[in-house]
Amino acid sequence: MATVLFMDICGFTSMSKSVEPQKVMEMLNALFSKVDKLTDEYMVHKVETAGDCYIAASGVLSDQTCNGFQCALDHHDHPEVSAGRVMEFAKAVLQETAKVKMPNSSDPVQLRVGIHSGDVVSGLIGTKLPKFSIFGDTMNTAARMESTGIPGRIHVSETTQGLLPEYAWETMGKINVKGKGMMQTYLWDSNRGWSSQAMQQQQQQQQQYIS
Repeated sequence: MATVLFMDICGFTSMSKSVEPQKVMEMLNALFSKVDKLTDEYMVHKVETAGDCYIAASGVLSDQTCNGFQCALDHHDHPEVSAGRVMEFAKAVLQETAKVKMPNSSDPVQLRVGIHSGDVVSGLIGTKLPKFSIFGDTMNTAARMESTGIPGRIHVSETTQGLLPEYAWETMGKINVKGKGMMQTYLWDSNRGWSSQAMQQQQQQQQQYIS
């Protein structure tokens, strides 16, 4: 089981219509460069960017290397570790990207973040400029978590929430998700965060997995 994150810049479409393309590119480069650095820190795999959308995942590639390259996982026995990595990555992203300003104002960038956990298929696609890609309904659901989320918040599915009960969650109740019907979803409560005991538990789980 992998955990997939989608994030999008709020107000990007309207902003890009009123700002020179070069300034939009400069902002995206500054923003995504910060996010790229965080993928290494939190051991999360960058899947791709598409416009202002950034996609990342954990539980897809092994921490070990094969002949100098990361290997795709045949299975994953620690889905809670992958979910924890993506969640901590998402929290760090919200903090770090708030330092980047929108080019049409002095307002900090605001993101919508959506996360879902589930099965995926991964592999290299094509022969010209081959690209490692991830496929499956998990990708669609993670994208829906982002699109139905709230600016500046982390919106997760019930599956992801169930893997991370130690976090402070605010229920969204059942919402109508396009293509999915009614789904129980949750927002991470940034005001309460999570306890130091829970953080220590997550770190211990991750260390056991790495070792």
